[in-house]
Amino acid sequence: MLKFSGIANPYALGKYGVEQNARVLQRYRFLHEGLLKAAAGQLPGREDWDLRVAMCRHMYEDAEIANQWRERIPELRTSSAVLSKEPDPVLSLLMDELVHAGSDLEWASAVYEVVKPALLAAYREHMAATQQIVDQPTIRVLRGAILDLEAQLEWGEAFLAELRASAAAQDATADATAEAAAAQDAPPFADAIAAFLAAAGGVAGELSRPTDLPRRGRSRTTYAVPGRSVRDPRKMGETTWARTSVANPPDDPAGRELLMKMRVRQEEMTACDLVAAVLYGQKNMPWAFYRDLARHIWDEARHAMFGQAALEADGHEWMSRPQYTSDYDINADKIPAVQYAWLSIGIEEGAMISLGKKKEYEWCRDEAKHPLMAQFQDYDWADEIVHANLGRKWTPDLMGEELPFVREAAQKELRHFFAEVDKANKAFARGEASKA
Repeated sequence: MLKFSGIANPYALGKYGVEQNARVLQRYRFLHEGLLKAAAGQLPGREDWDLRVAMCRHMYEDAEIANQWRERIPELRTSSAVLSKEPDPVLSLLMDELVHAGSDLEWASAVYEVVKPALLAAYREHMAATQQIVDQPTIRVLRGAILDLEAQLEWGEAFLAELRASAAAQDATADATAEAAAAQDAPPFADAIAAFLAAAGGVAGELSRPTDLPRRGRSRTTYAVPGRSVRDPRKMGETTWARTSVANPPDDPAGRELLMKMRVRQEEMTACDLVAAVLYGQKNMPWAFYRDLARHIWDEARHAMFGQAALEADGHEWMSRPQYTSDYDINADKIPAVQYAWLSIGIEEGAMISLGKKKEYEWCRDEAKHPLMAQFQDYDWADEIVHANLGRKWTPDLMGEELPFVREAAQKELRHFFAEVDKANKAFARGEASKA
């Protein structure tokens, strides 16, 4: 079709006027931002490795979609002031409840069987019903968001099927616990989230609402981010503050060093937890801060996958090995400003100053002669430059101090951190408990 640049059905009247369109897009924006922040609060407590990686990716994608809505809404004769407001108190309550998911199954079923399917359906309907010429900027955002949501839901469906199959197999070989039996007597968490969404009139707020107003459930208690990073004890090794390699590392020093570098990359999931805690815990920052941290989280998850992919490509089993969590655990009780200064300025800017990342890349390329790990380290180096810049951008605002003060504070925190890790390493070498 050559006319109208290929736009189909150009003559039909659209469903949305400018003001109504802006109101609906505001709800979309709020839901993606709410999903981002709830996932950040949940991440340190989620067990399954594959779920954790997916959550990091989906946080980043939610942030990017929300950012596009933030750019589109002011174009619809709407003040940018609305971008800091909540469009519907029931949607706010839904997000307050969502962050209280108590297990991998509760989180995944609520997100991938309730909230995101509803978002996808709303986006498809919106794209079909809006006027195809006047609303092309909205349609373009919807088209990309639909692709992300379709991929997320395909992953979520597969994950939930595997999770439920595993639970069914365990139930077949063991008696149900009292806790599991009690849980069956209470409304499932996903059903409760669905009820809140229905009470809000659906994603777009256009469905009939029940006359009974929803009441707070778990959110009557303030959510607290876990104080320790969790890994699945059924599949993974114990959490540890000590650095460990693989079982039966090679005798040659270069081979041992290469495997340790792979494990250090794989263990960067603990940095995801730390940045997620900062994102969730730090209130009243500009939107750009939360978008930047969502990208930072996804970068750290990709780094963890660098190590995972390198280990698995070379045939090394890593999952049952002790899982290093000290980046999060040692810093968990500190305020977000200190947490982010420790990581972005102390660790990541420090690696640039010492040329540590450059040296790691060159060693993998020239000494180990491992092309895959060299490429991973090449991109790890590039990402760490980005993260150091994020630290310089945000930590002065977070601390209310100039950058030299932030650097001094970060160095103090580093000394405390490495003293704790050194104690754990020595204890592990003696065969004692590896975690303080």
